[in-house]
Amino acid sequence: MTAERREGRCILVGVQINGNGREILGWAINKIAGEGDRIVAVHVCRSRDPGKDQPPCLIKVLDDCLAEHDDICRKKKVGLAGRISPGKSIKKALVKEAELHTAGIVVVGSDKNCSIGSTSMAKYCAKKLSPTTAIIAVHKGKIIFQRPETKFLSSGGGKENSAVSAPVRKSPETIPGWPLLRQNVMANIEALKANEARKMSVVQWVMKLPNRTLPITQKQVDLVKEIEKALGVDSSSCKLFQYEELEKSTNHFSSENLIGRGGNSKVYKGCILSGQQVAIKVSKLSAESSRDFIIEIDIVTKLQHERVVPMIGYCIEDNVIISVYPYFSRGSLQENLQGERGENSLAWEMRFKVAVGVAEALSYLHNGCLRPVIHRDIKSSNILLSEESGPQISDFGLAMWAPTTSSNQTHSDVVGTFGYLAPEYFMYGKVSSKIDVYAFGIVLLELLTGRKPINEVSPKGQESLVMWAKPILERGDIMELLDPNLDRKYEEAQLRRMILAASLSIRRSARHRPEMTQVS
Repeated sequence: MTAERREGRCILVGVQINGNGREILGWAINKIAGEGDRIVAVHVCRSRDPGKDQPPCLIKVLDDCLAEHDDICRKKKVGLAGRISPGKSIKKALVKEAELHTAGIVVVGSDKNCSIGSTSMAKYCAKKLSPTTAIIAVHKGKIIFQRPETKFLSSGGGKENSAVSAPVRKSPETIPGWPLLRQNVMANIEALKANEARKMSVVQWVMKLPNRTLPITQKQVDLVKEIEKALGVDSSSCKLFQYEELEKSTNHFSSENLIGRGGNSKVYKGCILSGQQVAIKVSKLSAESSRDFIIEIDIVTKLQHERVVPMIGYCIEDNVIISVYPYFSRGSLQENLQGERGENSLAWEMRFKVAVGVAEALSYLHNGCLRPVIHRDIKSSNILLSEESGPQISDFGLAMWAPTTSSNQTHSDVVGTFGYLAPEYFMYGKVSSKIDVYAFGIVLLELLTGRKPINEVSPKGQESLVMWAKPILERGDIMELLDPNLDRKYEEAQLRRMILAASLSIRRSARHRPEMTQVS
């Protein structure tokens, strides 16, 4: 009897790439994975220094290993991901990865010559992980250990004991976490369709952060102290609003004034006592949102540039954090490009103005302010337009101070928006200013083509804007690339400059991408 296919599962596979990991990965893809599932291939690097960057050769080997399975994953509509996890203990690292990814199935090998593939490894995982997680040990294509012991068949059918279908747990509400989706695996687009929230991360479907709930009163006290510390002695640039003023300005946060929403936040249009129209963002108060808000207010209040949206003020009330920003009458670049505001598509003059303005803003963030900043969420919906001024970059909720001791850092808490994440960022967590450059390149492609970064209704193989555009850029076929809504009305010299900037910015290798000072 075929097992019922419900929502996609996360299948974690231990793949020591210097052992029999390739065969184990192939077995899991062929025998277990079904449509909508996500496979996370984890290689544990037993480094004495877990924070040290992984050797480029090791990254390339894992990348090549995953590439071998691209075709079958695409056919089966299975998402394939790679992760190099540092740790002194392989078994502890695997358990940690399985918990972070909310894995429904964990597969390890059983080759006695490979420490990751021993039966004791599977038994250790079975002991440490939740009973709802299926554990499988495989030897020469056959299951020699599994939990639960009941034999199942995969959704595709097959002989008994050829595959396992674990009970599928309903995924809890997820939060951006670890980077795992390979750039050239587009098979899981449909599974991601339901996750188009404003803060959607590539990995929202593979991670649940530990619960950090604190008493609300303690959260408020700690948060206010941290805000005061972040603002320093001069807090005039960011006003502390009374809740009543903001409530009145939005007509008690009425639905008529709701102009946007995210995973844990809503944005309202309002008019404060000074007469200024504002956008008021209301977020749920939690340990995580407090942490993010402290970082945002610390960074935004230090920035002074005409292309950066300032934070006017904030308010802490009951169980919410409220932040206040200028209101932009024309909305976001995304809304204007996609015609979501019921208006005609942007003219070329405005598109080029946006490209130059965003380049200026990023050049300032990376090189012009006292402490360099990495935005980490550059995208068309975070670029705001108005009739009076040019484009401005908004939403610094994921921003961070750039590393000062080296050109990049490795982070495990990778967040961002699917379609804009640089390859080195979502695969290995490498953070540098070049991830903003890559996202800027995607925005340029949006301006040139009028297409979305990810479009699940596009023909097979063309869902990704980058994958669709790169061959066209290489051929130099401008007309095929250009948005038909422009009706061939553009300035050719500007067009060629934008195409060149886009081509350089979306290069796979970070070191081959330009600095923003070379673009703006």
